[in-house]
Amino acid sequence: MVTGGEILSVATETGRVCLGLVFLLAAVHKAQGWRLLSGVISSYQLLPRWAVGSAAALLPPLELLLALSLLSAQWHPWPELAVMALLLLFAAAMAINIWRGRTHIDCGCGQEFLAQHLSWALVMRNLFLAVLVLPSIMASESVPTPAALIGIAAGIGFFLLYLLFNLLSALPRARFA
Repeated sequence: MVTGGEILSVATETGRVCLGLVFLLAAVHKAQGWRLLSGVISSYQLLPRWAVGSAAALLPPLELLLALSLLSAQWHPWPELAVMALLLLFAAAMAINIWRGRTHIDCGCGQEFLAQHLSWALVMRNLFLAVLVLPSIMASESVPTPAALIGIAAGIGFFLLYLLFNLLSALPRARFA
């Protein structure tokens, strides 16, 4: 019989692994395209011009630090809280621009070959990812090895679903019509 504690342990590892991989991928892609990152951030028109360069310089190393912290389960619960805050901030920035009617801009999710225009689906994706990390914030004890292995596999599975979602959302809309 599976207990609530075991389910929480699996959910904890699932969230950490999935979000660790998401943030690792985002950090690598943003670092590779760092010349474009200032323009992407600027296109949201939410930061003053003087802050755009600093945000672009700080975001990839911050995402990398958070990814490595999640994947190594270090400094709990601070990386989980920071990841949740960033995801909610990104979702809010997208939602503000959608409300402004500015859906034509790239989301800036880090993969320039997958240009994803702003949409409610991307906002919902970020909200789902923020919820996925919740069990990691609530967990206070170490995860037993069997639950950790199941959670790692599930985290990789969710990460693969994340990649699939990004691919599908980057397809031209005409293909679905």
